Amino acid sequence: MSRSVKFLYLQQEDVIACGGLDMPQVIAAVERVYALHEQGECIEPEAPLIAWEGPQGKRILTHPAWVGGDVNMAGIKWIPSNPENPRQRGMPRASAIIILNDDETGYPLAVMDGTIVSAARTGAATGVGAKYLARRDSEKVAIIGAGPISRPQIMALQVVLPALREVSIFDLDAGRAQGLAEEMAGRYAKTRFTVTPSAEASVRGADVVVTVTSGVPLDRSYLEANWLKEGVFVSAVAVNDSKMEVVEQADKLVLTNIEELDEPIWLVGLAVAQGLRSRDDFVSMGSIIVGQDPGRQNDHERIFYNPGGMGIEDVVAAARVYRNARERGIGIELELWHEPLWT
Repeated sequence: MSRSVKFLYLQQEDVIACGGLDMPQVIAAVERVYALHEQGECIEPEAPLIAWEGPQGKRILTHPAWVGGDVNMAGIKWIPSNPENPRQRGMPRASAIIILNDDETGYPLAVMDGTIVSAARTGAATGVGAKYLARRDSEKVAIIGAGPISRPQIMALQVVLPALREVSIFDLDAGRAQGLAEEMAGRYAKTRFTVTPSAEASVRGADVVVTVTSGVPLDRSYLEANWLKEGVFVSAVAVNDSKMEVVEQADKLVLTNIEELDEPIWLVGLAVAQGLRSRDDFVSMGSIIVGQDPGRQNDHERIFYNPGGMGIEDVVAAARVYRNARERGIGIELELWHEPLWT
């Protein structure tokens, strides 16, 4: 009997070829994992962070997780980030590697580029939220921030918002915003993409608002409640971009991970710590999906949603890619060992 342990290596192009950016499928996978999480079928430990040169400097975030149910797989995402990479090197701010492990033996099944998986599942998280929480007649979306993960946000909203007609984009780098608008206009001919001179100009009148910047400290929050129209759905991917008044005035507060309420470094945790909102005011996305709590109940609700990133999202999205790769014979098979040195 062979005692060799082999795993599949997938580079970024392989991940894309195996459906890493198939947004309807990624949305379905993320929706499924939120339900599994609500049902106690996942393990989501605290994500360790290594940071140097301050909270906005160089850092590495790790997301370990286990997903049960029909996924039945463990994994980890290792995602280093340097905000200076785009300016100094013309390279992405962040990169990522995902390792998937067999639920039974613990041996590795795959090592893959996680940059696409991470970006896609971040967009899918907004997509799932909009499916349950945005008005069905939402026509205008405001995107604040024009970085790489803004693209899958737009891709996901195109899937779940049938009435979408306009996307307004603001970024401190106007050229970057223009580039994103032109790129997306080439992909979605029926949607008008515009660039605005300010965040306020983008947000006013929007049915859906997505803050997807690289994040700002709490003392530099800029999104004001009086910019938001009645019935708005806010997907606070960058949660601290919103001022506290946005949370205070929201009619419904939804999180993907209720544990964030225990962390006062984030806006939602600070709101509870300061007694501005009760812990009972918040519900999980999973509880809405499984029918324990209602989603949007009328067209007037202002809904604040924080899709805080979780390792279970990475594992479920990467598991799809891995299984597609196995079926299609894509990737390079590598050997961890041919024979174990010790047993």
